[in-house]
Amino acid sequence: MKRVAPGFAAFLISAPLAGAALLLSDSFNYPDGPLVTVSSNVWVHHSPSGSNTGEVMVASGQVLLSEANFEDVHALFTASASETNAVYASFTVRFTALPGGGGAYFAHFKNAASAYRARIWALTGGAALDRFRLGISSTSGSAISATNPTDLRLNTDYLVVTRLVASNSVSTLWINPQSENDPAVSSSESSSTFTAAGYAFREADGEGALNLDNLRVGTAFADVVTGGAQPPAIISQSPNQTVTNGAGVTFGVTATGTPPLGFQWRFTPASGATAQGTNLPGATGSNLTLTAAMFAQAGYYAVLVTNAAGSALSDPVVLNVWAGLAPAFSYLTYNVHGNGLTNWSTNMWHVQAIGRQMRYLDPDIITFNEIPVTNNCTAQMADFVAVFRPGYFLATNSTDDGYIRSVILSRYPITASRSWLHGDYLGPFGYTNADPAPYFTRDVFEAEIAVPGFSRPVHMFTAHLKSAQDAASAAKRAAEAGAVSNFFATIYLPAKGQEPYVLSGDLNEDLVRQPASNPQSVQRLISAPTGLHLATPVNPITATERTWSIQDADGPTARYDYILPCASLFSNIVGGQVFRTDLLQPVPPGLYSNDDKIASDHLPVFLVFANPYNTPFRLLSLGVTNQFVSLTWETTSNRQYHVEISSNLATWASLATNLTATGDDLTFATNVPGTLKFFRVRRAP
Repeated sequence: MKRVAPGFAAFLISAPLAGAALLLSDSFNYPDGPLVTVSSNVWVHHSPSGSNTGEVMVASGQVLLSEANFEDVHALFTASASETNAVYASFTVRFTALPGGGGAYFAHFKNAASAYRARIWALTGGAALDRFRLGISSTSGSAISATNPTDLRLNTDYLVVTRLVASNSVSTLWINPQSENDPAVSSSESSSTFTAAGYAFREADGEGALNLDNLRVGTAFADVVTGGAQPPAIISQSPNQTVTNGAGVTFGVTATGTPPLGFQWRFTPASGATAQGTNLPGATGSNLTLTAAMFAQAGYYAVLVTNAAGSALSDPVVLNVWAGLAPAFSYLTYNVHGNGLTNWSTNMWHVQAIGRQMRYLDPDIITFNEIPVTNNCTAQMADFVAVFRPGYFLATNSTDDGYIRSVILSRYPITASRSWLHGDYLGPFGYTNADPAPYFTRDVFEAEIAVPGFSRPVHMFTAHLKSAQDAASAAKRAAEAGAVSNFFATIYLPAKGQEPYVLSGDLNEDLVRQPASNPQSVQRLISAPTGLHLATPVNPITATERTWSIQDADGPTARYDYILPCASLFSNIVGGQVFRTDLLQPVPPGLYSNDDKIASDHLPVFLVFANPYNTPFRLLSLGVTNQFVSLTWETTSNRQYHVEISSNLATWASLATNLTATGDDLTFATNVPGTLKFFRVRRAP
């Protein structure tokens, strides 16, 4: 957009004609206002004679024409065009609203009286949906003589060039030409002579709305098309797309125009009302790739292509995101930075910011780290539930370190909750230093939850490992991770390994970006004996998994907050994200843009799981050798299956029970004497 100096106008008048000459040039760098007024009557009204029906306006250095008004203006040449048989005009035009089907003309040459030639029309008749075309007439003011077949787009700059032959009034129209030999359309009306004296713009019903800039009138094609930069034009773009949640998707656009071309992708949520969307940070290439599409990224995508001569906005394309599996429950972990914040009442700014995010995300199960133990803050969690998560179950009996503890909230009944490892000696896990003391600092807090549709309870564990990044704290944190890993391998899995489980929380370590001396706490937690897997939800806008610290000027620089599900839940992740309110445009109702920074220095991490107990499967193979039978079928890890046998398909007997799957398929083989039998595999409840 051009900057306009108040009181300054760029309007050039040529010297007397001597061969080719520039008759008129106006870049409309006037102050905003009525064109006639701000140009000091360089432009004047001619139909009607006053301005009572709406002025032709200038805004941001461009002429605005609209079918809502009815005002015509013109500027006269100061040198006569009678010495040449042809005059040329060019300008850049951008339509912001579609013209009507039959259209209207909006620009033309004018003689010394009130006759017009080389009328330029805009119309939608014959064009594709949401497109329009330009046409030309000369002696006729009521019908188009020839229409350019190119379908044009809204919000795109086009260089329009016309030629008028004085001896017969034949008029020719080009769109984005490089030379006079480029394709064009010409009028074919009755012949008449005409001497142009000026150029005019017209407002009329049916023309839509448009911006005009950089008018040039001359006696040769080279006067008005100088070989300068050509505005962008979009040649092709990606179609609408539908993907499964978590799958990658790429949108692309092909554009022409004088290099360099700039690209800026825009996004409008499916429920949003922003017509042209808001800019996506860093999305400045001709292609936009979403590596793992999330539900929040469903909506409309468009790209603005720019260069020195103008811009073009692509049509919005739709991204639909579908769940590969039906969601069963959603889970959120959040370090709410309560250490040192002794007031946890629901009228506190940080608590309200947390609550607004919980209302918006609406997770079924929430684990909070760093709820203060001072000033009755733990008891105030009941008030938080009443205000922000009414009806939720609450477990607060984790063991604290004298300062902070964890709590778990659930939409579904919490049937039991327990504290593990608090104060356990860390010597067996490689840490015996006196400072910090060699004992587990806080605890691993568990809630056993009855999730609807699950045949077994789901066990939610949360931990807040030793903080600080000094060597002693890092060594203790690694030992705590070893203790947690040992707990799952030797205590939980032998007792309840067939029941789904998740570990989450602030692990105070970045799996990727810590230095080489990192004691690898996270790696210990996801080692094979624990059965835990590393899930990597990312922010859908930045595509980063970093969660700390959102309050820093540079934004999150590390990933400290994790959700580590067991195999059966890991293989049934439907979607998830690292949630940031400051990147949501427009900000959804009920949220504030800075809620993430007010609430905590950490960001919440969110995952959605499908029910692993409701996964269909199929028989992969059946082999029979003499009396030996072998069956292989699809499985889900940690699920149990029964094999049954029948001789008549009416009554069935058990052949094997509680066969536990450890991978994607399971093979069962047995000797079956006697006649041919029927077999079936049944999934345990």
